[in-house]
Amino acid sequence: MRSVLNGFLGTVSAVLFGLLVVTTTWQVIARQVIHQPSTWSEELAKLLFVWLAFLGSALLFGERGHIAVDFLARRLPVVGQRVAQCFVQLMVLLFALVGMVWGGVLSSSIAWNQNMTALPVNLGWVYTVIPIAGVFIAVFAAMDLVAVARGTQAPYDAAEEI
Repeated sequence: MRSVLNGFLGTVSAVLFGLLVVTTTWQVIARQVIHQPSTWSEELAKLLFVWLAFLGSALLFGERGHIAVDFLARRLPVVGQRVAQCFVQLMVLLFALVGMVWGGVLSSSIAWNQNMTALPVNLGWVYTVIPIAGVFIAVFAAMDLVAVARGTQAPYDAAEEI
């Protein structure tokens, strides 16, 4: 399931990034070459960037590629590492569900009656990505929590020194 979700998020992120590059390129060409700035491209670029940032964050979390400050937890015995990792995943799950899903739905519903200036799009669409990313992060955190608790996944991957 993780590989399917990561594949989906990777594909969506790649499409969003491609659209962001095209939109930003058009914005530069319109402003510098044609000398007629595009009014909609800046807002579209902002919208695409927000969506890319949140969905890319969910992808990175799903791949366990995020930065982790775990030098103290790694010094614990294996049982202590499991307990620490379970606690971390519970906190991530709580934040994803309460802060991102619930808070994102509230933010989106508040902004839904507002329109973007240059695009015929509700401002709520900017905030809609927050609960979507929150659901993905919550699913990944729950999967990691279960795997670490069952012992089918190491609490911490091999350390990568910088």
